[in-house]
Amino acid sequence: MLVITRKNGQKIMINDNIEITIVEARNGVCKVAIQADKDVKIYREEIYYQIKLANLIGKNTNVSAVDSVADMLKTGNTALNDKIDSSVKGDEEIIVDEKSKSLRINKKNEK
Repeated sequence: MLVITRKNGQKIMINDNIEITIVEARNGVCKVAIQADKDVKIYREEIYYQIKLANLIGKNTNVSAVDSVADMLKTGNTALNDKIDSSVKGDEEIIVDEKSKSLRINKKNEK
């Protein structure tokens, strides 16, 4: 990991097509502006993990499990768990626990 210090208004270049500008940094908060080609996908970390989890659910579950997740999210009482690892193995599956309103990975022969 590269760690560098930048002041307000200074920039960081990544390849030839990504420019990161420090807009404001104070009191432990840093605002950045990112200029990149339209084909470069840029997400906040928590959104990135929610997208990965949604893709994982779509790939590894049946329709009823997806419907259960959709119903849980509609209530507004459930947040996606971004801690689930995307490396679900062949003998594992994602379980939708409606009682605790959570998702977990189990071995397929366990419940």
